[in-house]
Amino acid sequence: MIRVATMFFIALMLLTSCGGKQLSIEEFQSMAKEAEQQSNSIAAQQEEMRGLLQAYDQTVPAERRLRFDLEPECGLSSAAYEKLSARIDDESDPSCLGLLEQIAEIQEDIRNKCERLHEITAQLPAPHRVQPGENHYSLCLKYLTAKHHLSAKTADSLVARVGLSSDIIEGFHVWFYYQDGIFGTFVTQGEAHVSPTVFAKVVKQHLLEQARRQGHDEAFETILDSLKRSGALLANIKHSATGR
Repeated sequence: MIRVATMFFIALMLLTSCGGKQLSIEEFQSMAKEAEQQSNSIAAQQEEMRGLLQAYDQTVPAERRLRFDLEPECGLSSAAYEKLSARIDDESDPSCLGLLEQIAEIQEDIRNKCERLHEITAQLPAPHRVQPGENHYSLCLKYLTAKHHLSAKTADSLVARVGLSSDIIEGFHVWFYYQDGIFGTFVTQGEAHVSPTVFAKVVKQHLLEQARRQGHDEAFETILDSLKRSGALLANIKHSATGR
């Protein structure tokens, strides 16, 4: 999905290198903006596709249901798309056929956007894959101190100048940039089954409302941290996304 929906946090005057070429801040900001747009569009289209798949499965007999799982960022897998194409060829009900054709059109658009997103990120240093219990702040500090050998004080000062995501879960990709005293970072969906945008806008609100219904007085961040550590959050999101 790129969602992806992707969240970008860029320090002012960030410079990085790409294939041996120095990127200006204008070039990098342009890349970041396009990647964010692609990710958000993909995420919205994945949600639309889920709705169409659900509508189709509710219309046809049980033995003809597709029940596809959408892959992070790219939508349908190659095998699922082949199955979809075969179903389009033998679907006789006009209304069901229309749903399938809409799904195929969306998947093709997602594929093109995903390829463009990968073209952008392929020009950048490899990201860090988020592990259970990690947070954006500590990952940034580790990157600056371990990779660039900055002092903890200097690293903390640099990280304080950029916006960080308080909401990251296992599978997200965190990207880092540092050069000449300028630091930047952003987060993408990576291998997670939910995009950063969906996580922030939908899951966060759901958990907050759930806490209120249960009469909890704890801050939302406390509840979130607990779910991250237990691994329950990602499992619940995946369960909800697949309808199983």
